[in-house]
Amino acid sequence: MTEALVFGPFRLLVARRELLAHGVPVTLGQRAFDVLLLLVSRHGQLVTKDELMAEVWPGVVVEENNIQVHVSALRKVLSTAGDGGRYLLTVAGRGYRFVAPVERESAAPPGTLTASVLDQPGTAAPATPNNLPQQLTSLIGREEVLGDIKARLNSHRLLTLTGSGGVGKTRLAIEAGGTVLDHYPDGVWLAELAPLSDAQLVTSIIGDVLGVSLSVPTAAIETLASALKDKQLLLIIDNCEHVIAEAARVAEALIRNCPRVSILASSRERLAIQGESVIRVPSLPTPQESVALTAASGREYAAVRLFAERASALGLGFSISDENAAAVGSICRRLDGIPLAIELAVPRLKVLSVQQLARGLDERFRLLTGGSRTALPRQQTLHALIDWSYGLLSDAEKVLLGRLSVFSGSATLASIRTVVATAEISPEQVGDLLFSLVEKSLVHTDLTASETRYRLLESTRCYAYEKLADAQGMRQRHAEHFATRLGQATAEWERTATRPWIALYGADVDNLRGALEWAFGPDGDITVGLDLVAHSHVLWAELGLMLEHRRWVTEALSKIGKKTPAEVAARLLSWQAGDVRELDDPADYKEAMRAAITYRKRADGFHEGRTLLRAGTARLLPGRVEEGERLLRKCHALVQPFGATKTLGRCLSALASARLFAGDLPQARLLHDEAVRIYRELGESLEDYPNS
Repeated sequence: MTEALVFGPFRLLVARRELLAHGVPVTLGQRAFDVLLLLVSRHGQLVTKDELMAEVWPGVVVEENNIQVHVSALRKVLSTAGDGGRYLLTVAGRGYRFVAPVERESAAPPGTLTASVLDQPGTAAPATPNNLPQQLTSLIGREEVLGDIKARLNSHRLLTLTGSGGVGKTRLAIEAGGTVLDHYPDGVWLAELAPLSDAQLVTSIIGDVLGVSLSVPTAAIETLASALKDKQLLLIIDNCEHVIAEAARVAEALIRNCPRVSILASSRERLAIQGESVIRVPSLPTPQESVALTAASGREYAAVRLFAERASALGLGFSISDENAAAVGSICRRLDGIPLAIELAVPRLKVLSVQQLARGLDERFRLLTGGSRTALPRQQTLHALIDWSYGLLSDAEKVLLGRLSVFSGSATLASIRTVVATAEISPEQVGDLLFSLVEKSLVHTDLTASETRYRLLESTRCYAYEKLADAQGMRQRHAEHFATRLGQATAEWERTATRPWIALYGADVDNLRGALEWAFGPDGDITVGLDLVAHSHVLWAELGLMLEHRRWVTEALSKIGKKTPAEVAARLLSWQAGDVRELDDPADYKEAMRAAITYRKRADGFHEGRTLLRAGTARLLPGRVEEGERLLRKCHALVQPFGATKTLGRCLSALASARLFAGDLPQARLLHDEAVRIYRELGESLEDYPNS
């Protein structure tokens, strides 16, 4: 259920950031939309110029005439497409007042839950909104820490869980979040920072999780804080250690400016900012070496209980007995009670007895005593466990594990096979070797996606990358593959419904990030980087990651030289309207026309039409509607022969806006209906089109 603000013949769809007039979408620039949304949401009240500048341009110094320009444009839109009613009143020297009656209502069929994360106050929901993942195993031995977390959250708005890798900070944070849902009416939201390699994207990740559009990189934190200032929610920021400074800066800004927002962070070190409360998550209790364990006494230790439960789940008939209790206690003690280490060790029971497992750890630990004296002992222990597990692999499995380390996040079997298969490991071997690593708990599977995806735990990935013999060659293959895969994804997007398309390709964004970081890095390949940017416009747009999209387009455009092929340059400029430049930015039109000319020379009619769509949309502004419509009709003539595509649907929708501005409501409706027919043919969900 998407909220709509209704006034006269207009419907303002908040979550979709869209204005409809007589049921037809009206093209608005982002700033103009923000101005209109603020005025309409406070209808009847005076909104001062200072308030407008603070809300629409947070943290940015702008001239007052910027407001006048956007208000003037809004007046023209409302008068051209409206019913002659009065909407905006200027209060001389002070600001503006929206004077038309406004009603709030649902813009989707009854019974449809809201797709917006941050719903407006007062909307009813059957349960507290959240994105916490479902936990498939029980939490063992953490009752005291969990109680401490809940108590601290009652008295502190910023709480950080610290501790060594693998100790269970993430699991505790998620578990704690699930127990306090009823305390946060605007939800409990998990932002995972582990995939990030660029600290500047911390705000982007958090904004994406919370559904906050961040379009100005220099004011991203201010925009996020402004959106959350009246929200009562818990934000869980997970895995902060590798971007600690930026995570601390964002957390501090939110705590200072959003009085009802609480933050639960997890990191190997504290954020070190004012107001922070810290809980150090300990390892699970283990028996001392001098204690003579029995089955009964062993169960008094949480680490032993964890080992026993996970071993029982293997289906091997394992249980703690008086005979094996001492060996189990030894394993848990040698692993320092680190939950991840225990869970990695338990699957070895498929091939070893518990006594053999204990002896293997003993021998391996004696060999691994020459590490850094300044490193945390538990970090050394976790490394030792992974090293020992690595030593049990076949040569082919070792090679595959190392090559898997070039993937960020998860990947499909097809992607893995394409990147890692060489003369050393044939494509036919990859599947069996991968499944073997899954069985040994070194590779984890995600079965919830439309296609099974595989990933390494972060600590395992870091370890495996150290073992990778040809890191440069594998990074090259990885980047080239995802440039090709995203080119395929972009082509499929035109005729594939958006939801299944995102289900298939959305999770590739972490690999895209990793490939871009490498390609534009000191040891990378600029040519591959340009291809990655050129083929990823649609993915960034569909995921709503505007800041990252703009960052990489800017980076790529700065690398274009005289030797850059014209086709590559054209693809780099072929983003959708409003994605990289503002709709009213003259550069958006100029770059679109530059790309269109290149495609025309190459006799590529479809892509010429696609870029003319962007150019025409950029001209759908008061005073230039006729020029915009002329470009859109050229677009229509070029893309229509290719049949039903999203570009054709968007072109028809933009033409409907043009006719609406011209006062031709009957033709606008006909064009809008034709656009809806195209979307239906493509299998798109039309729940956000209330009049279709």
